[in-house]
Amino acid sequence: MTTVFTTLKPYLKQAVAQNSATGLPVMRPLFLHYEDDARTYTLKYQYLLGQDLLVAPVHEQGKSDWTLYLPEDSWINVWTGETYQGGEITVDAPIGKPPVFYRAKSEWASLFATLRNI
Repeated sequence: MTTVFTTLKPYLKQAVAQNSATGLPVMRPLFLHYEDDARTYTLKYQYLLGQDLLVAPVHEQGKSDWTLYLPEDSWINVWTGETYQGGEITVDAPIGKPPVFYRAKSEWASLFATLRNI
């Protein structure tokens, strides 16, 4: 996981700078950016890391896949490169590769795509 955080350093640095300048948290509830999506207000464990990375931690022992909700947008699975348009999905979630997605239109998309090779 150290390699993941090292790879994301420029993105995280920008998110921390935004936090310092505006008070927006680095780790955010989804409704902060998808306020018109009522479902985002009920999600307890999913979060956005900055504006463009969606993380859905697996919090049940023994699970190797995970069902999660993606707000309406174009999302790309960090580990597989598969694209999703939103809604409830189930994805593989082996240990060390939790469900993480990035917005396809993110200015950081090329950086996020490099995580697939880790």
